[in-house]
Amino acid sequence: MKRSPLITSLVVAFVATALVPAHATFPDDNGRIAFRRFLNADQDTGAVFTVRPNGTDEFQVTHPPEGFVDRNPDVSPDGRRIVFQRSGPTMDDIFVVNSDGTELRQLTNTAYPDGNCLPDGGECNISPAWSPDGTQIVFSRAFGPVVDDQVEAFGLFVMRADGTRVRQLTQRHPPRTGEDTEPQFSPDGEMLLFQRRNVRAARPAGGVAIWTLNLRSGRQHRVTPYRLQAGDTPDWSPNGKRILFHDNLDNEDVNANLFTIRYDGTGLRQLTFADDGVTRYLGSSYSPDGKWITVGRRPATGGVKANSADVFVMRADGTDIRRVTRTKLYDSYSDWGPKVSGRP
Repeated sequence: MKRSPLITSLVVAFVATALVPAHATFPDDNGRIAFRRFLNADQDTGAVFTVRPNGTDEFQVTHPPEGFVDRNPDVSPDGRRIVFQRSGPTMDDIFVVNSDGTELRQLTNTAYPDGNCLPDGGECNISPAWSPDGTQIVFSRAFGPVVDDQVEAFGLFVMRADGTRVRQLTQRHPPRTGEDTEPQFSPDGEMLLFQRRNVRAARPAGGVAIWTLNLRSGRQHRVTPYRLQAGDTPDWSPNGKRILFHDNLDNEDVNANLFTIRYDGTGLRQLTFADDGVTRYLGSSYSPDGKWITVGRRPATGGVKANSADVFVMRADGTDIRRVTRTKLYDSYSDWGPKVSGRP
């Protein structure tokens, strides 16, 4: 996807991580895994696919125009719909589609009241995720003029599942000191999990961490230490007790491993231990029963560090890792949906 060259903070925030989906995994039986696949070597066209956890019955859900990437898939709590972000030269918007590929519908429009949220087709409406009851979608929106290489506001919004009743939740008032992305409802619907990058006067400069927002009180709390560079589609465990993420978000030249932590910031656990200087575990999601994790990992079948990734599954403690997809194309940022009645 083409990025706006005018916004330094967004380039830092998204060049390494713009392929990310926000995930919502709610308690249920395990079903199919949704993921994003680039369809060409240039990685400027990509679609949403689903697959069984054993790697069989792969199905292409979306069919975007050439030059557009459908990314950030999030499976609805009933497993029958997928919300995702379509990115291309003219848009970054939220769409929803049935899991069988029918009834595609656009929910947001890149044109904001004051004009395009960013010039040149930059990030606008991204990283959607379902509420536990399937009636709302939370997402991130960038909007307003660009001043000193920074967009005016980059916050979390929520809307009804049909795209109506849009409300802003974070970064509502200046000075706006964070860029908030990758939101996800807690399984009880009372909190949001999200990734925040420091901007303007916030310190440490450029620091990135996982935060929570209490939807009742409005209280925001930083969960992870800045030293971890934690984020990239952080995911709640289905019981709401732990948060899944990977480290080294901004440093592409070192390993990235999976961790979990309690939502109050205690009990940090490392799940994977790649130390070869190349392997990076990417966006991840719990299975609906909480016993497994699905994750993108590179390099994979294609064998090239920057252009090869496959979807994997592993036990929730990081053991027994198994490959799900095998293609020289780039498969990553998987979200594990629930089992749908009447479908294997």
